[in-house]
Amino acid sequence: MKAGELARVRFAFGLLGAVPVFLIGWLGWLQLAHAGTIDRGDRAPLRLLPATADRQARRSEIVPAPRGTIVDRHGSVLAIDCETYEVRARIVVPKKHRASVEAFRAWLRGLVDELTLALVVDPELADRAEARRQHQERLRKVLARAFELADLPATGPLPAEHPVRADVLVAADVDVLSVVEALRDLATRNDALTFDFLRDHHRVYPDREFTYGLVGHTDTSWAVMPGATTPSLHTFGVCGLESFLALEPDEAAVRRFLKDGSGQPYFLAPLDEPHVPTVLHTTIDIELQRTAVRELTRQAEAGAREGDVRIPKWGALVLVEIATGDIVAAASWHRDEKRGQVASFTPYQSLFEPGSIVKPLVFAYALEAGVVDWSHEYDCSPGGATYRELIGSLGRASAVRDDHTCGVLTPHGIIVNSSNIGASYVGLGLDREQWRDYMRFYGVGTSLGLNLPHEHKGGPNRHSFDAGISVRSFRANSAISFSFGYELSVTAMHVARAYLRIFRGGAAELRLCRGVELDGRWYAAPAPAGSGARFRPEVVEAVRAAMVDVVSDEPHATGFKLHGDMLKEQGIDLHGFVAGKTGTAASDVGIPDRGKVNVRNASFVGFVPADAPRWLAVCVLQKDDSARFYGGSYAAPPAVRLLLQAKALEDRRGSRQEPLRSDASNRSAPVSGAADGLPGDSGWSVGLQGQRR
Repeated sequence: MKAGELARVRFAFGLLGAVPVFLIGWLGWLQLAHAGTIDRGDRAPLRLLPATADRQARRSEIVPAPRGTIVDRHGSVLAIDCETYEVRARIVVPKKHRASVEAFRAWLRGLVDELTLALVVDPELADRAEARRQHQERLRKVLARAFELADLPATGPLPAEHPVRADVLVAADVDVLSVVEALRDLATRNDALTFDFLRDHHRVYPDREFTYGLVGHTDTSWAVMPGATTPSLHTFGVCGLESFLALEPDEAAVRRFLKDGSGQPYFLAPLDEPHVPTVLHTTIDIELQRTAVRELTRQAEAGAREGDVRIPKWGALVLVEIATGDIVAAASWHRDEKRGQVASFTPYQSLFEPGSIVKPLVFAYALEAGVVDWSHEYDCSPGGATYRELIGSLGRASAVRDDHTCGVLTPHGIIVNSSNIGASYVGLGLDREQWRDYMRFYGVGTSLGLNLPHEHKGGPNRHSFDAGISVRSFRANSAISFSFGYELSVTAMHVARAYLRIFRGGAAELRLCRGVELDGRWYAAPAPAGSGARFRPEVVEAVRAAMVDVVSDEPHATGFKLHGDMLKEQGIDLHGFVAGKTGTAASDVGIPDRGKVNVRNASFVGFVPADAPRWLAVCVLQKDDSARFYGGSYAAPPAVRLLLQAKALEDRRGSRQEPLRSDASNRSAPVSGAADGLPGDSGWSVGLQGQRR
């Protein structure tokens, strides 16, 4: 080895020997000169103790699983969980600020300002000044309660036993990274603060104002449940589809991470078993749902005047696809309720006497049961011999009247003119057992089976079918009243289901859930069990044709005004395109703080296209004053506009070759006649009393 090479080797080994000397000296300098701490600038020194080393370890956190997602029939999100933080702070007031009450208060005021500034760093805040004011006001109240500032004197020393530590909620639903970073930075600069970022989920409803009651709503928060010592995720306030158990989150997942000596996490591992949330596929079409809400609101608030109750008390509007029973849209409106999330959902919770919209239901049943001849002519004049014999003899001469003199009418004409006298003749042809079977077949008084909370079932008067009621009394009261929609109560959805059964039979049910996607697998909603009895095609055709002529320019047709208004408004001749039946009823209902109040129910049932029904709409508006209020002029317009929009939207989607629903296996053709192609007995094997002609 040359002399130069030997010198370089010696120099290298000398440096290696200096390393342990340097380390021993540095550690001694830290332990002796700095008393076992590391200076960190404006942060508190890091003490070199065993406890510090223990804090640098592998940890894990519980991450709550999200609730299931709710989507409409085309996959648009109606409700979804977004991950957020609930931020809590453990606060210890520094000793130097505990010397006096003034210093104590001043420090807390400064802390409020610092927290507020961190919470408003979001660059997308629309009104930063207002957000800052609200946060500042809230945090001042929070800290005042936590540190019992109201109990302190104005000046002087801080009482020895006064609280100087507190655990407070700083903010919930924090999902902005800049805010999280600002809060973490504040904690590093202020030893009096320790933040806990509790992982949470915030429920988001992209179309919340259009889906109250139907999709429902829910709130979730961290809370200490009875018998527990640590907080856990708690869900409350559930209604609508949000009440379905399939949406309940799974057990929380675990995420592992490391912490440094100061307790700050510096590595987050993936979730051990990340959860895929359940996806609930509904029958709702969000575009038509928006239309339904807007049209119902527009009609209910038209000419609104405060004080004299000129606007309706409540309203409901439902759109159903006949071939499947899918509830495509359902809107609710209330006069006095400003918060939709706490109002009843009128389509399945508000009961009313339906009035004349039941006449097609009655006539279809009576025609199938063989108690009416569709070609027979009835003298519907109030002074005629038939009226005196059938109605006057039962003591109901003053109670059964028509809005206009009808004269001689066939069953077709009775429906078109909406004659109560003619309907009573037909209703009196049904005996008590047939009326009982009528209620069963159409589902009057039975659950919709949608599993929605707080559903009201309604039904016939509870005494109508009492065994002690004589045949004459039943005929004089119930049989006549049932014929034109009195002495029974229903919801708008019950009416929709009843009409669905004209076209599809007694087993037809409404559907709100198409299926559930669970762990990537599709589970279709179960179909109703059994086929049920069905009307003959000629029965369906007779009733359909009568409802077509209701919406015509015939002066005595109850849809005459609707026909004229839509021709003027939209240039559309509805006759032959939209079919329907109007209804108006006056009832006495109980209203809180007002007792029994007379109300008027304006209603309309319609379908489109008239020759091959595909969409069915039901609209109800209830008023509690004496103003003239009719189904043809008040309830019909929003229902018809919704039907027209449904048909137009379907045509546009078809021209763009878009799917009409997200599962191709569930497609259905428009209903024609008596639901051609549907499974089941073609005759009345069950469910009807009496013989066919």
